Amino acid sequence: MKSVDELRAEARRLRETVSNISDPQLKHELAERALQLSERAEAIERSVEHPDILRANIRRFRSMIEKGIDDTAQKRIVEEMLADAEAMLASLRKEPPP
Repeated sequence: MKSVDELRAEARRLRETVSNISDPQLKHELAERALQLSERAEAIERSVEHPDILRANIRRFRSMIEKGIDDTAQKRIVEEMLADAEAMLASLRKEPPP
């Protein structure tokens, strides 16, 4: 799982690339991916220390996948966010209590 800083840096690089591209379709795709990475970073930051939020997000993401997601890009995002949430919850379980 990428860290919040890594996700934000990647999103920033994509936004910088967008400003140097003339192809409107490619611009749109890169800008969309930058937004998705930024949203993942924010979701991670908000829930990293809250196991209850992580568990709720895991249930929600699994439910979305089970119901079916028609848009391939959206499905990939939900799968990535599910993997992030599961990894964060697993890492919280390994940490000794304060």
